[in-house]
Amino acid sequence: MERAIKEIATSAELANLYQDIAKNLLDQINLNNQNYLFLISLEKSLSYFADEIFEKTQSADSNLIINLSCKAKWESLSENTAIKNIIIPEIATGGVIEQINFYQSSLITPKRDDLISTDSLIDLKKLNELLNRTYRWISLLRKNLDEC
Repeated sequence: MERAIKEIATSAELANLYQDIAKNLLDQINLNNQNYLFLISLEKSLSYFADEIFEKTQSADSNLIINLSCKAKWESLSENTAIKNIIIPEIATGGVIEQINFYQSSLITPKRDDLISTDSLIDLKKLNELLNRTYRWISLLRKNLDEC
């Protein structure tokens, strides 16, 4: 199905579309069960953005990256010397990719009623921060690639 979608739209368009979907999900009043949809949309956006970068930088091998996970795509792209310094902090601990994976796993794991914890709650503020960090990161990468 992804191949059919990519025939209709470019990776850049799909990356922007999934970013817009994530933003629209956050703009809704009641976000109760949509946290996971937001995270999936953001991850898909980053995955298609990785495809876009791979197409621009290594177009001959673009089919090799399509079947990889989002994190594996970014790890592969981090080997590119021109954008390495921008990608590595975001795939490392505390980066955008790791935050998405952490939030997804915390939504999936069953809640324990015997623990009192407030740090791991995923609230609207944290999701907005994640979305803003993603916007800044994508913008920085696009500007860097346009200049190179």
